[in-house]
Amino acid sequence: MPWPSKITRAFATVEVEAHESQYYGPYNKLLCTLFPPDSDFTVSPNYIPGYVDGGADFIVSFEITFHQHPVLVLEIKPPHHLSLISTREVADRHIRRRLADLSERSLLPVLHGVSAIGTKLCFYEFEKTSGRMSPRRIPSDPELVTDVAPKVRWDCDILEASGEQRLRVLATQIIEACERLQA
Repeated sequence: MPWPSKITRAFATVEVEAHESQYYGPYNKLLCTLFPPDSDFTVSPNYIPGYVDGGADFIVSFEITFHQHPVLVLEIKPPHHLSLISTREVADRHIRRRLADLSERSLLPVLHGVSAIGTKLCFYEFEKTSGRMSPRRIPSDPELVTDVAPKVRWDCDILEASGEQRLRVLATQIIEACERLQA
């Protein structure tokens, strides 16, 4: 089922060399479509000071909660970050840290995350009981340049059918898992 035209139009208005903030509105609209305001889910922007991670800016994410408990985190970076090893590494590190930080508050056995670089997505899962996160972290080498967040991990585009389907399936899984909690 294709995204409603209001979502695709919102993404179409983003400039080619956009700052990540131009993606906040389109992603907010998309997430509110998947997790409607009249449901028990809340879509909230979250601003974390960058100095927590050694930077000067803020890290912006959308957190989807169910009764104030996190179920999904989506972090946004601008499209040009996909082309650099260093910026992909930072994006990967941010989402991993955020999932680990929020995992104690999650009611679900798996806390999900999505790193969005422009419209390209990389999906993460943090299993609370085992502490495992996927995709697996690639350790850096002290002597060699190591691509710890390969470009191929951002393997789908939210504006293409496969990317849309993947995000919709994830949203459905989360909604169903939360419904089981209430049963």
